[in-house]
Amino acid sequence: MDIAVLDLTHGGDLIAQSFAETDGVIAVDVYATVSDEARRDLESSGIPVLTEPPDAGSFDLIVAPVHLDSAYRTLHDARAADVSVPVITHHAAVYEILKQRLERYHVVEVTGTTAKTSTVRMLAGMLAECTGKKIVSHTSAGVEYWDGGGGDGDGAGSGGISARTIAKWSIAPASIIRAVQSVKAEPGVEPDIFIFEVSLGGTGLADTGIITTLTGDYQIANKTGTASSAKMQMVKRAKPGSTLILNRDVGLTTNPAANVLIFGDGGAEGDGVDVRFEEIDHEHAVVTAMNRRIEFIVEDYDIFSYRTAILAAVSAAISMNTDPDCIESFLDGFRGVSGRMKIMEIDGRTVIDNSNSGMNISSAESAIDHVRRIAGDGRVVMIIGIEEYNVCEGLDTDEVVRLIGRNQDFIDRFITVGIESDCEADDLDSGITMAMDLTETGDTIISCVKCFR
Repeated sequence: MDIAVLDLTHGGDLIAQSFAETDGVIAVDVYATVSDEARRDLESSGIPVLTEPPDAGSFDLIVAPVHLDSAYRTLHDARAADVSVPVITHHAAVYEILKQRLERYHVVEVTGTTAKTSTVRMLAGMLAECTGKKIVSHTSAGVEYWDGGGGDGDGAGSGGISARTIAKWSIAPASIIRAVQSVKAEPGVEPDIFIFEVSLGGTGLADTGIITTLTGDYQIANKTGTASSAKMQMVKRAKPGSTLILNRDVGLTTNPAANVLIFGDGGAEGDGVDVRFEEIDHEHAVVTAMNRRIEFIVEDYDIFSYRTAILAAVSAAISMNTDPDCIESFLDGFRGVSGRMKIMEIDGRTVIDNSNSGMNISSAESAIDHVRRIAGDGRVVMIIGIEEYNVCEGLDTDEVVRLIGRNQDFIDRFITVGIESDCEADDLDSGITMAMDLTETGDTIISCVKCFR
């Protein structure tokens, strides 16, 4: 079979190398961004690298990411009536590559607009603590191994559960291949469960597939498609007998081959929501899950920023037959995920850590609102911006400027990263250093820099 793999920027090189083990493959550098080293690696594997769109009719199969412009000539021609070459997504290609390699493991995939990393890390800690199973999670925070021992990461668990970082890759679907390779190469790491954060959809590998939310939809593929439709691959590609954990905002679209569990913030008993908050405030919450009441205290994080992650993780854990009493114990000891509205004390300062790849204006406003509730009489300094080299999705500079204007009455000093101002830092770390120099014991620092952590 002759295969064309389009887009080497988002993991197409991994897909091409995997298919080349059995088929003839051409790799297409759509954006002309592939490094000389990556090109040499492909060519040494017998894979030619093109920069111009090849003729679709030369291939038996074309592999393209969901965010590639449908007007790209090879894709457009592949759908023409006189050519009609099958086209599959990078997600579907990853399924074909890994379906046999991962069949002995329970696989969880998580996609959605927000709360993906928090959901994955919370679920990983919950399962490690409550089931005793070994977990590998792959998120924007890295590939992590949760074995119940004292790892070197901050983790998301309680009771001593923490994560050891193995590697760091992007959450493009093709990176699942690299994550699995990293785990196989790591001595002493043999998981029972893989949990993958996946950008823009599911691969079909999941025994448990989660869509955190579809709110905040946006256009992709040069405005010829939407992110929400891409993420619905999680439903469309769900394998028979698997379980889908869906936010109520996903709607009624389901896959009849899969079991479905609905969670929803604001859902009420009897309206089709299986897992919901019965009570919630800044110090205490009650989740109703499949007629079980899970009550826990809230410390060191803003629970209103964790509503989706908590409900999604609890839903998944319940669906995997996890003891509800242990889930309650875990949540009672949960203290937030690094970079996700976690509250810490550093040298006498209260730090609201909300610097992560999904940080946006809305979550920055949530961080400010939370500080308005908890701050004392001390100074408040905020670090906001983007490490441009570190993330794909940008941050609207004009919106940042408007946020600063709206909150100057409350915040004493703004430090920007990647945005021109009278107080700029090169990156998150230097911003934190500047904020520490500008504050003293009793003051508060809000950290909202868009970056991979």
